[in-house]
Amino acid sequence: MLLVAGSGRSGTSLFAGLMGRLGFHIPLPEVQPDGSNPVGFGEPRWAVDFHKELLRSQNVASQDGRPWAWTATGKVAAQERPRRRLREWLEEQFSVAGRVVVKDPRLAWFLELYLRTAEELGANVSVVTMLRHPAESIRSREMAYGTSTSAVTLTAGWLNMMLGTEERTRALGRAIVRYDDLLSDWRSALAVAEQQLAIPLAGPVPEERLRYAGELVDVSLRRAAADWSALELPGDVQALAQATYDALDRLARGEGPEEAQASLGELRDRYSSHYQNAELFARSSIRAARVQERRKLARAGGSATGASGAPMAKTGGGRAARLYRRLRRGARSLRT
Repeated sequence: MLLVAGSGRSGTSLFAGLMGRLGFHIPLPEVQPDGSNPVGFGEPRWAVDFHKELLRSQNVASQDGRPWAWTATGKVAAQERPRRRLREWLEEQFSVAGRVVVKDPRLAWFLELYLRTAEELGANVSVVTMLRHPAESIRSREMAYGTSTSAVTLTAGWLNMMLGTEERTRALGRAIVRYDDLLSDWRSALAVAEQQLAIPLAGPVPEERLRYAGELVDVSLRRAAADWSALELPGDVQALAQATYDALDRLARGEGPEEAQASLGELRDRYSSHYQNAELFARSSIRAARVQERRKLARAGGSATGASGAPMAKTGGGRAARLYRRLRRGARSLRT
């Protein structure tokens, strides 16, 4: 089983599509192409819906910037019902083919779930992480999905996803594939990944199939440039993202892997500390939002109910209040 991980808009769709054309089974039905990705996503519809459901159950967003969000999603691996559902689905896929590729930008949150389930099935697991410059990845996301989410929030999501994925794949057969390499010379990029994974990706297959796969590589679809000036980011956030990309880039090139991993560990600690401090800075805004919501409830008669039907006003309910409590819990868990 080949898992394709990494931040969205980083070339994961292209890599999964290449694998599909080179003999790996992409579970059907696939997510249909659209204007944001006209050549296709290479994503199984079932897996996307499954991951979305699991993320909702843990109150985690697809590109969640909270470092402790990994703790929440990691708990899913110990739950029997998700493991049973994934096991049944994967059994169906392996009954179709011996080599299966699963790609979804949300998948990395549930690596432990996939690993435990694969062990139950006796399947070997390898992971490919796509690496694209964060400025280019974030700009591509804005062009595809709009700018309703700030560049700062998107950068936090990129940092958390890439740092968390790197940490959780260290003991696995893995390869970090640079998006630039895949576009410029995809055959060479796959040959390097084959050496790192110790499994065949592009060969041996007939030349006709290689040409068919190569038709997916369209440089004209690259509409975003790796340019920080296009994003409005604080200097410290930009510096942290650039340093993370540089360390991952060295890891992808095989340049001093031990030093690169040590740097990434330090960067992960820096990011967690930075995020915690940002939450503490925002506490006054959260408190003000909570007061404002309580006043709105009072003007409306002081009655509001949550999804369960329980009154919220007496317990300091409301979206802002719930956010405040989650931030406090998150900060405490990070300190401990």
